[in-house]
Amino acid sequence: MSNPGEFLQACADGKIWVYCAECQDAKNLNLVENIDCIGNEHYWGDEPWWHDIRVFKCPDCETVQESKIEFQP
Repeated sequence: MSNPGEFLQACADGKIWVYCAECQDAKNLNLVENIDCIGNEHYWGDEPWWHDIRVFKCPDCETVQESKIEFQP
């Protein structure tokens, strides 16, 4: 998924997930409060969004977490 449009469509379709370590469960990126995105300064390839770290607030446990994103078709 090197096309940014495909990535944005996957986000809109609810196919992108983050992991909450407190709940020990995957959370849909659309259902968490997105706080920040930390870019991976060591990655220079065509798909930077897969290597960023998302900072989010879990709606269930209300803790702020950091997680890589995962695609679930």
